[in-house]
Amino acid sequence: MMCFDQASAQEKDGVPALLIGPAYLRPPVYRYLPNSKRTILYPVLIKSSGETISVNGQNFTTPGDWDRFVKDARERSQLQLATLDPTLVRDSHGVIQMAVIFTDTPVTATCTLTPGFIERFSAIFGPELLVAFPTQNKIYVFPKLANKIEAMTETIRDDYLISPMPASTELFELSREGLHAVGSLNPDDD
Repeated sequence: MMCFDQASAQEKDGVPALLIGPAYLRPPVYRYLPNSKRTILYPVLIKSSGETISVNGQNFTTPGDWDRFVKDARERSQLQLATLDPTLVRDSHGVIQMAVIFTDTPVTATCTLTPGFIERFSAIFGPELLVAFPTQNKIYVFPKLANKIEAMTETIRDDYLISPMPASTELFELSREGLHAVGSLNPDDD
């Protein structure tokens, strides 16, 4: 059995991480994001080559194993959050309309689960945000009120469709209470 807390196991097998992805992936272990119909959170090991390997259920033999894994992965995501450099998109009046975060790593979308994410972006957009992560390495952040998400819907859907690392076509609200799905950007969804 792999021990997620030991550095030697992490170096040999990979670094534990959580990924956000589409439910059709059906990894061995996963949980749906709150209120989501199509978006899951699942554990992986990221090898030094960048390859991700799904963690099987044998590594989660006690109820605390999942919680420990999530805690460790969130701490690593919090460290990555400090390195993110969002592009702030302004309208013709100079008002910030949205932030776009794009990196090379698949754990980028998972940064939305860290407390630091809401703290960082609520200073710009207010205490409640709308976020979309069409790919595992790209996040769109909007204010909940007075947003221009309608104008970006097609672009966000296209990002999902052409990405080798798709994550979600759902729209999520993020506040101090947490992240939960509030709708879909896909017109074919109910």
